[in-house]
Amino acid sequence: MKRHLFYLIPFLISLGCEDSKTGVSEENYSVEPKPDYFEAIDAPDDCGQYWLLKSHIVPKGYYVCLMHSLENDNNNPELRKGLPYTNMCQSLAGIVNRAVENKESEEAIWLEDPNNRYSYTLCKQELKRQGVSERSQEDGISLLKSGLFSNLIKGYVLTDITNNPESSPVAAVASHIHNAIIVDIRDQTVYDEIGLKMVYDARQKTTKDAWAEFKDKCNNKSLVLMGSLTNDMKDFAIVHNLFVLNIKNDKGHNWELLNEVLDWLEPSSPIYGWEDLDEHSFVQRISEKGHLMVPCNYYLNMSLTSLNYAQRQKDLLVNIINPGNRIYPENDTNKYISYYLSDGDNVQWIFHIWYDGWFKHGQTKDVKLAFGIPSTNLSMIAPPVYKNIVDHQGVENTLVENCGGGYIYIDDFASQKDTQKELTTLANKVTAHMRQHRIKVLGLFTNNAQSVNAQNAYKTFIKSNNQLEGIIVVQYAPYNGGHGQTYWYANNEGIEIPVITVRYTLWNFGKNNSNGQGTPAYVAKLLKDEQPDFSLIDIHAWSTFADIAVRMMW
Repeated sequence: MKRHLFYLIPFLISLGCEDSKTGVSEENYSVEPKPDYFEAIDAPDDCGQYWLLKSHIVPKGYYVCLMHSLENDNNNPELRKGLPYTNMCQSLAGIVNRAVENKESEEAIWLEDPNNRYSYTLCKQELKRQGVSERSQEDGISLLKSGLFSNLIKGYVLTDITNNPESSPVAAVASHIHNAIIVDIRDQTVYDEIGLKMVYDARQKTTKDAWAEFKDKCNNKSLVLMGSLTNDMKDFAIVHNLFVLNIKNDKGHNWELLNEVLDWLEPSSPIYGWEDLDEHSFVQRISEKGHLMVPCNYYLNMSLTSLNYAQRQKDLLVNIINPGNRIYPENDTNKYISYYLSDGDNVQWIFHIWYDGWFKHGQTKDVKLAFGIPSTNLSMIAPPVYKNIVDHQGVENTLVENCGGGYIYIDDFASQKDTQKELTTLANKVTAHMRQHRIKVLGLFTNNAQSVNAQNAYKTFIKSNNQLEGIIVVQYAPYNGGHGQTYWYANNEGIEIPVITVRYTLWNFGKNNSNGQGTPAYVAKLLKDEQPDFSLIDIHAWSTFADIAVRMMW
């Protein structure tokens, strides 16, 4: 049997025209909910679903390393600014926090967020609840001079990021090999005067050199993928002994190296970070190799925000309604639409600025907006931030697991591996997360929403999860490539579950927009002209429109 199409996004709204009515009175929503639906959740348990790296040892305290700014300017001459300084701070934190995990230190380092974002405050409050105290706040050079961690620092890795940007990612790998901080030639004399010695010279090294030299000493359970002129995620890479890879370099791209590294990784490995390239060019390769892209550039302190995450999954339940308690009128002739916000796979965006700028925007309630969020990854990376989201979820807004484990194109997932085996394994892991967090709707990203491979992926996720109410499908460029097509597939209980593709997209790409993509006025005209019974409209999170003069949302 089929569940009503409207189960998928329970907060549907009418078309908004004067001659369009919802057809359902408020009294129809007053039926007392059945408790068994809300209690149909799995208790928090580690049943093999956790794919992100873990730190387990709780420090007694931490020192706040003042970053001053997160700029990646490689030409800034000031000692405590620019990429040379932030690289040093990242490496210092990585070495010290790895020592905590190895029980060689009881004190950790927390990298200051110069923007003072509330999400980091939540994570520090969680550390306090675990008995971890803040010791003091000092800049990175002062922490080095204090001698607090002198027994852990064996010297420095020397870079020349101005003349050889790739010396920066090379140094991140060499740092965890040699227990050495990263120092740029700009500041070498300062660290020499502190008494540190160069233990590795990365000035002329390339990322390919680092792979040839250090491959056998790196952890193949994950990879950090970041541009060479960035400081992001170096602390995390050092804590977990990861290889750090940049795709773009001065002479071209490291595509062959990326393919080799992806083949070297364990199946379904998380790829942390981001690259400043056409995203499809590298996410496609990651998808084909059966790995999970976790967009988390600009992120600080991940080894501490994710500390013991498997034991911190209680009370992380999203709010839902029981669609079975709604009354659906017979022969309904009304036209319904529902809105879904894009880019919910982006961990760093959801963590940093999404809450105030999008989630709590004043109009989300009015349009009953559904939010895709990286519920699987965020609940592991920062449980208190995830809890803050579910605790403040509006009753009119649905939370959707976005992309099913990471930014991947599900129709090409593991296409170069044992596809069905890896797809089924991923679906089972995502199912465990969704059932333990009471997430009822899944969002998937595809290259071709109507392809045979995509249909197989939909079926695989539906067969894996009998608590799934439906799947939202977004196609990569254009998002509405599925043209509003709806598919039905039976779960293991014989109940047919809807798979709904995006029909229209609010997107400002100017003359390059595809059919069905455009301004609010353009999409409203399509709705009136075409009169579809139901339309899922994807709102592009980064678009702005001159007639409204604010960033999309509206």
